[in-house]
Amino acid sequence: MTQNVNSFTITSGLLHDPFSAARLIAAVAATDLSLAHLTFLHSPTPSAFAFNSLIRAHSSGPSPSVSLLLFRRMLRRRLHPDRFSFPFLFRAAARATTDPNLVFSLHSLALRHGVSLDPFVATSLLHAYASFDAFDSALKVFDEMPLRTIVTWNAVISCCSKSARNLHGLTLFSALLQWRDLRANADTLIAALSCCKGLNTLCHGKSLHALAIRLWLDALVELSTSLVHTYVKCGGLDYAKKVFDEMPERDVSAWTAMIGGMAMHGRGEEAAELFRQMKVSGIEPDSLTFTSVLHACSHCGLVEMGMRIFEEMEERKVVRMEHYGVVVDMLGRAGLMEEAEKFVERMDMEPSREVWGALLNGCLVNGEVEMGKRLERKCVELGLGLGLGKEGGGFMVGVSNVYAREGRWEEVGMVRERMMEKKIRKEKGFSLVERGPMISCRSF
Repeated sequence: MTQNVNSFTITSGLLHDPFSAARLIAAVAATDLSLAHLTFLHSPTPSAFAFNSLIRAHSSGPSPSVSLLLFRRMLRRRLHPDRFSFPFLFRAAARATTDPNLVFSLHSLALRHGVSLDPFVATSLLHAYASFDAFDSALKVFDEMPLRTIVTWNAVISCCSKSARNLHGLTLFSALLQWRDLRANADTLIAALSCCKGLNTLCHGKSLHALAIRLWLDALVELSTSLVHTYVKCGGLDYAKKVFDEMPERDVSAWTAMIGGMAMHGRGEEAAELFRQMKVSGIEPDSLTFTSVLHACSHCGLVEMGMRIFEEMEERKVVRMEHYGVVVDMLGRAGLMEEAEKFVERMDMEPSREVWGALLNGCLVNGEVEMGKRLERKCVELGLGLGLGKEGGGFMVGVSNVYAREGRWEEVGMVRERMMEKKIRKEKGFSLVERGPMISCRSF
């Protein structure tokens, strides 16, 4: 139908009318992006509306950088961008590049054209800054907004979570609850729960759960799934199971969250049973679900079950690199180092650093010095331990630990000397201890 309308517009000459061409491009872009782009190229005088329609379509499409090229062409035609242009430009910039300077430049243009304070524009800008971890810039945008909607509050709290400023996010959430003209919704609670998960604060997670019940939002699938994630991360597995059992409907994310929680807490049999129930209920597991159930089998010694699941994944052709790493870790934990080495050798793809690391960890756990020595040579051949930072350093330290376990201190010294020669460093670890509630739960 769209193609017929497009053909009629071209043959009737309506494509030369800027209004008709813009409306046609907007309609076609929703269903056929390539056809919309072709129509746009044949339009002699595309309007700002036509540019915005195509910028919007490309910003969420497979080639977001095209939106930025279209915007440059739009400026060259002396067409002024408006409040409908910048939100999708911010989205395209966040997806197309890792350089935050582009977002800063677009922000400057939005200021120049007087649309930076529009709630829609500012909210999109918040999300763009959050994707680049530019928390201070995002907070400045939020502070300067004269009008804040609930969507804006949700965006800034989510930005705090993505930037690991979780305490600030909960403080903003507490401030939001004091506003009488705004009411928290499911997205607000999901963003606040992400902050709780980052801080491992079970107390605040339970308070948010109580608020969700009071607002009649606890039956929503996405919010319930976030509650499961938060309870699992904060050590409240029984609370997570209760939320999961009471969910009226469960999607793949909810099942994966609960299976991952069981795996994290060492309850592999229950995780495997949940995986079986999930398939019986007709929900197709995704890549993350398989990773979670394989982790459960690995940490609980369920090797036979884990290999059956992996074989099923091979039949369905859904195996990814992380799945190979988990299987190698599972075999290593069970002491089956020969099987683990053979498994790596017959992989369909080139093993990654994570796969070699899992095999090396198995050598350390089982005292397989000779295999560790072979892995050291492999490490040097592939250049896995020759880079700066924690990745290369961690791998080489693992090799030296294999030697140290058997008291072979000469080999340990040789590995450490090579690390010093190549200037390989391992990132130092650290730990945090929470002292008391950081925000009063009563404010929730």
